[in-house]
Amino acid sequence: MPREICWVPVVLDLAMTNKAFKFHHMTYPVFGGLEDMDSSNENVQQAVDFALREYNKDNNDLNLSHLVHVVRSCEQLVAGMNYYLDMEIGRTICPKDQPTQDDCPLSEEEPTQFCSFVVYSIPWEHYMALTDSSCHST
Repeated sequence: MPREICWVPVVLDLAMTNKAFKFHHMTYPVFGGLEDMDSSNENVQQAVDFALREYNKDNNDLNLSHLVHVVRSCEQLVAGMNYYLDMEIGRTICPKDQPTQDDCPLSEEEPTQFCSFVVYSIPWEHYMALTDSSCHST
């Protein structure tokens, strides 16, 4: 019996050390939790590009809009991945039907817009969908 009593303080002492609770080497996302992401992350960039393509396809503007910068990006692990994107976008002087759209300058006459997008991705099925979007002038 005394041996069991001796082990309890030793085990508790070991469990209470700060090394027992450090898991900094693990970076697994929490299911359902939001995690801030670096906007240069490859998956975030794919979601940003997709959101902007869908935005340009779905709006009635005759000109393209381009990314000014990503304000914030988060991901959420669900049955796939949700990307929550806050972006500043600007209207260009290029029409949507222009064959080359890579070098389109922003219109200086139009204010930029602040947009929030939610992109749902199932990477192993090569599937993406824009599930929510809203924009307002800055």
